[in-house]
Amino acid sequence: MLESSLYYKDVLDYWGQRDKDYQIFALSNEEWRNVVILCKFLKVFYDVTCIFSGSNYPTANLYFRGVWKVHKILLDTVKGSYSFLTPMVKQMQEKFNKYWAEYSLILSCAAILDPRYKLNYVQYCFNTIYGVHASDFVETILSNLRLLFDEYVKKSKSTSSSLGGSCNVSNKNPVDSGLDEHNDNSADFGGYFDESDDYKRYLNESSTRSEKSQLDIYLEEPELELNSQIDVLDYWSKSLIQYNELSLLARDLLAIPISTVASKSAFSMGKKVITPLRSSLKPKTVQAVVCLDDWMQVKGFSAEIGCKRTMRTMTTMRTMRMMMFLR
Repeated sequence: MLESSLYYKDVLDYWGQRDKDYQIFALSNEEWRNVVILCKFLKVFYDVTCIFSGSNYPTANLYFRGVWKVHKILLDTVKGSYSFLTPMVKQMQEKFNKYWAEYSLILSCAAILDPRYKLNYVQYCFNTIYGVHASDFVETILSNLRLLFDEYVKKSKSTSSSLGGSCNVSNKNPVDSGLDEHNDNSADFGGYFDESDDYKRYLNESSTRSEKSQLDIYLEEPELELNSQIDVLDYWSKSLIQYNELSLLARDLLAIPISTVASKSAFSMGKKVITPLRSSLKPKTVQAVVCLDDWMQVKGFSAEIGCKRTMRTMTTMRTMRMMMFLR
């Protein structure tokens, strides 16, 4: 609406001069300047909202960049010379800072696992916000990401060891077991001793101590082009062999949704669409209907057909409940 009004600014000004009834609504030159500033201010929120829209289901790596842009424009607006925006922006900051304090850590970890961003981009963003204190926040983020990665490594090792143990038991050769029994006491008398298994274990332990982790190797590699179009989940799926545990961590972390509702529902003045006063459906039924509608859209059914079938399903369920009640 603001962009449209700016496009027709000359027409509206001319109308204000010719139409006496409209003169009370005509804007002054200073008010038009404020409209331009407000339009630029809200454009950032509009773009971020389009990215975060529940109908698109973006991966979590995109959230940090959008939320950081909102954070930065709020700071710049408060420090700027736009006095007419300052009271509104300060109220916005109170709500935003609470959200940022709770979710900036997980959003930053997801951004680091984007090969276009990695650690350098997160450092840059925090420098623009916190200045000299940015390094403390980045260290906290990186340490928590390492702890999370270590948990995936432990889980992977425990899984592989349990599988390896079961395979060793089931695949043991009876002839080899007989030889093992025959040579049980041979080492005590300086006899034959097969050190291959013990040597492999030693190599594994030493390599674990000396080699860099998958996370360190990933962070040392150069970033991709910042605005390049890639499928991050596909990237980590193809990197499963090179980064085994890190790939599993990335796919779990990137799948975290920032919102469970579409932006249209979040900003609707109608508040909750389904309330106890407007519907007798139970929460599980509502969830099933919503899932059914999403699945039908993915399969290529039109929204009109989906709505008709959804309403038919709801009507059928209500009819069955009524029949059971009458019986």
